[in-house]
Amino acid sequence: MTSTASRAAAPLPAIAEPPMERDWLKAASAPGRGRLRKAAACHALETVFTIAAWTGLAWAAQDVLTRRAVPAWPALLLLGAGGLLAAAAVQAAGRSAAAGRRQIAVAIRQHLVAGLLPAGHRHADPDPATAALATVELADDVADYHAQAMPLHLSAPVSMMAVFAVTAAVQWPAAVILAAGSLIVPVNMRLAGLLAAEGSQERVTASTRLSAVVLDSFRGMRTLAVLGAVHRRRSQLATAAGDLNATTMTVVRRALVSGAVMDVVITFAIAVNATYIGLSLLGYVRIGVAPHLTLATGLLALLLCPMYFAPLRAVAAAYHSRERAAAAVPAITGLLAGTGELPATPPAPHTSRRPAVPPAGPVAVIVSNVTFGFPGTARPVLTDIDLTIPAGEWTAVTGPSGAGKTTLLSLIAGMRHPDTGTVCWAGPGGPVPPRLGACAWIGQQTVILPGTIADNIRIGCPDASQAEVEAAAVAAGLSEIVARLPRGLHTPLGEGGWGLSTGEARRVAIARAFLRDAGLWVLDEPTAHLDPDAEARVIDALAAATCGRTVIVATHSAALARSARTVLVIDGGSVRPAAKAVAA
Repeated sequence: MTSTASRAAAPLPAIAEPPMERDWLKAASAPGRGRLRKAAACHALETVFTIAAWTGLAWAAQDVLTRRAVPAWPALLLLGAGGLLAAAAVQAAGRSAAAGRRQIAVAIRQHLVAGLLPAGHRHADPDPATAALATVELADDVADYHAQAMPLHLSAPVSMMAVFAVTAAVQWPAAVILAAGSLIVPVNMRLAGLLAAEGSQERVTASTRLSAVVLDSFRGMRTLAVLGAVHRRRSQLATAAGDLNATTMTVVRRALVSGAVMDVVITFAIAVNATYIGLSLLGYVRIGVAPHLTLATGLLALLLCPMYFAPLRAVAAAYHSRERAAAAVPAITGLLAGTGELPATPPAPHTSRRPAVPPAGPVAVIVSNVTFGFPGTARPVLTDIDLTIPAGEWTAVTGPSGAGKTTLLSLIAGMRHPDTGTVCWAGPGGPVPPRLGACAWIGQQTVILPGTIADNIRIGCPDASQAEVEAAAVAAGLSEIVARLPRGLHTPLGEGGWGLSTGEARRVAIARAFLRDAGLWVLDEPTAHLDPDAEARVIDALAAATCGRTVIVATHSAALARSARTVLVIDGGSVRPAAKAVAA
């Protein structure tokens, strides 16, 4: 029960070297890159429009303060139009950045979910605490960084050059002061990044540890109560939460320190500029080669001074989000390691993984010269497997525990890929490779989610009509169960709802599979842990629901094996027919 917490207590796996991490982090921006570039263009336009508005304000202020006259209409027009256009550019930049962030986060989550499915040669399931943290939080850390950093990195040079050029045109000594003040900023930004890097890694580790303690606690709550260990687990939870709080506050303090250094530099540069312009207007300072300073040009130079440093401040803030994203990369790539989801190639923009379409009608399954083994094992699980499973018939796969029954089923269902050889489905349209999600799969455990019985059945086909759900319930033998429930198919299940027995839950799984209308059913111990009466009812439900379909079932049950036309035995990595096949 504590295995998750103990695994998560160790530092997160850093399977990728820093260059690989940088490559993955850069490639992860691909889905939202177009939107983020639009946001960068809007930020640059905002700077241009704001410069125009400040020019109009300085012009109007000079008319009022020195000429004692109503501001000229061009000045007011410039002020109003520039302000409105700048506000519109800010809104457009925000919308584009949010859309790009959403596209990146969705793509990373699609990537993670696909990589967390059983596939390839991964022998162990991923750590659930790290998987939950990566999918829920770390994907957002990467998306937040790109949504913040990319528009700034593209627009900051343009914005600063525009402000610098206008400042130099109206009063070049003020531009020199701005340039001198910006020299220390890169050093401060680097310092901020180094401070944030260590703190971000510590925070990710603490978050993973807390997630692991919470997951283990919920999974083993009954056991903890029986053993009287609830108080001790409460203390562990409080400790993990305290560690996360401490590391978060450390990151915040480091960000405040680096931000304070940046504020001191910027404030000093603005103060020097303000002093120079004020003394020049009063006539105390004269630089012969400098342009004549008027109230309008002096006020414009002062207004532009904070604008020059604003992109630098924003980029410095993005350094903290970058280090959070960099700390997230090892966890994400660690989950994807050894799967078909290559860490350096996130999904392309605007692509989604559409559900696989079930094959029309029953299919034959052809396994040709297939060998499969897990990394680190002395010998393959399956060796030189050759078999053909006829279309429309029941085939049972038996054998001792650990012989490779589930592995063979996962190869047939497309959940794993063989080391050598091929697996294909032969239907009316010709042979095709297995497609993950295109067959009906019923495993040893049935997950019942909070919701109604109809909601749980619709997991097999979310767009199914009420009539189709009712037909699936009838085919799965749920009619009597539904009839005695207070609200029938609309009875809530799961947390706070009605409970189902193990056999009843299996029939819900059968209804889900029936709703998929797949020509191939792959069943892994569908009657495990059932008493003889419940097993008989599940077998009857399966026989009714799979009429005319190809069924491959792994089982230890003699009763279920007798329902199959063909019985295969796995032993020592080989598959052979049983001594006696039992007719259906």
